Amino acid sequence: MADMKLEDLRPEFVQQIQVLRKKVVNRIKAKTINGKRLNGEMLFNLASSYAEAINNGAVPSIESSWSYICKNECQKALQDAYEVFEREFYEAYQNEVPMEEEQLKEMYKSAKTKGMKLFEKTAVGDVKEEFVAQLKEKMSSKFSHYENENKKSSEQQCEMFLQQNYELIE
Repeated sequence: MADMKLEDLRPEFVQQIQVLRKKVVNRIKAKTINGKRLNGEMLFNLASSYAEAINNGAVPSIESSWSYICKNECQKALQDAYEVFEREFYEAYQNEVPMEEEQLKEMYKSAKTKGMKLFEKTAVGDVKEEFVAQLKEKMSSKFSHYENENKKSSEQQCEMFLQQNYELIE
């Protein structure tokens, strides 16, 4: 039986499977909580939360489970958004260092906008605001790091210029 291939099945059996599949696909509705469609991972986390509550002898709570899902999704959205921001900022930065402060700020603003758009698109729930604050703080910290690096690079370039040109004057 394990060696059986699709072409070995009788055509009427295959047709019945296709009819059943169409019925399931056409009649199934996406699971939603608070108006938000759940993806597979969210549904898995919800079911796991319910199972854990039941196994611990408690009554599953939709609200606490939803809060858990929201925090989990916001954490993932924060990580993904920060990765996008960091990649965009680094790629722009590495090709231009050292640069004018205004140019650095524009690069930061552009990368931050892309990261924030991704976060807003993927984060869910009432806890979004606290994760937005965390994301902005991480982005600001990264900007400060690049700002310091840019200053150091600029100073090094100026020192090299002065050393090379001072030797000519001396």
